[in-house]
Amino acid sequence: MAKYTTALSAFTGPTYGPGVARQKIALVAKVAITTAMIDNADDEVGLVWVPKGFVVTGVAFYATDLDSGTAAIKFDVGDDGDEDRLLAAITTGQSAGSSVALAAAGFLYKYTERTLIKAYVNTAADTEAAGTISFLLEGFVDEEFDTTALVAA
Repeated sequence: MAKYTTALSAFTGPTYGPGVARQKIALVAKVAITTAMIDNADDEVGLVWVPKGFVVTGVAFYATDLDSGTAAIKFDVGDDGDEDRLLAAITTGQSAGSSVALAAAGFLYKYTERTLIKAYVNTAADTEAAGTISFLLEGFVDEEFDTTALVAA
């Protein structure tokens, strides 16, 4: 039977306790949405800036009913490098609701530079309606965080 460890799980690995080491950060935005902000596919709404070294652990997105038509509006949430890194084609906004299903590409994703997180209109509304987007992004800042190599113990 083989045993494997990483630099974090080896006997000499670091032990993190309370304090600044990997302290949880919650970035929050509440944005008043006008019909002009969601009337075209690929429209962008800036939400929050993440600092360099930010590692994503969770997301929540809530929208009021922004489409009083036949429920067409869809959003992606991400950044200029990947528009749906955090949330992909969510239907929140077709009728008031929320989404907390972080995309696989976003889980433990580390931003290497200060980056603007945006909501992108994936599919425009049939009949735009003004409303509100509420957004929460959770994570921690650790510029040293990376994939740890597996080695034989």
